Amino acid sequence: MIGGMTLQPLGEAAFLLRGLDHGTAADWARLVRSWKFCGVTEVVPAYDSLGIYVDPEAFDAAKFFARFKKASPPADTEKKRHTIPVCYSMGEDLDDVCGQLSLTHQEFIASHTGRPYGCFAVGFCPGFAYLGPLDPLISGLPRRGSPRTRIEPGTVAVTGEQTGVYPLARPGGWNLVGRTPLELVDLKDGYFPIAAGDEVIFVSIDEEEFGYLRGERL
Repeated sequence: MIGGMTLQPLGEAAFLLRGLDHGTAADWARLVRSWKFCGVTEVVPAYDSLGIYVDPEAFDAAKFFARFKKASPPADTEKKRHTIPVCYSMGEDLDDVCGQLSLTHQEFIASHTGRPYGCFAVGFCPGFAYLGPLDPLISGLPRRGSPRTRIEPGTVAVTGEQTGVYPLARPGGWNLVGRTPLELVDLKDGYFPIAAGDEVIFVSIDEEEFGYLRGERL
């Protein structure tokens, strides 16, 4: 236990830090990476926890956590904002979503594009950014009762208080509200532009603009 934080070993080569009492997990991850601490091989932020992967032969846990206890995360100077164009007319579930929320398409789109979203974590599949929180006007939707077996890359979706973009073809149960023409991930090139702690804002485009931008990178 460190202050209000707890440390849980994950096997012999990792630790999970929970209960961060100030700052975000992304802030802490940036700080730990900047230390270049001997034996730390990777730092992975999640919503409110931090995964610290280590070389057990080189890592001194006592020294590391003594330093961590005295530290504060730096100012969020590395935060990036990404603008993602979305064609909402391509949202397969938009009619159903608006029906559940008692909103018009225009009201939903205005709400979804009306604020920047923080990237809490990246997971599920390579490059999938968990974004939020949604405006209360459009939050609270459950996942679909029957998940789809394939969702096309670039599909924008919502569920609960979160939104996100499927960067690769995957099964999924979120509500599909639009599509972006941009490429968000390239596994071969190691292209993953959105990181935990970044911000994303969506802008509405029509199908003609979708065709013009199709295949460009974020």
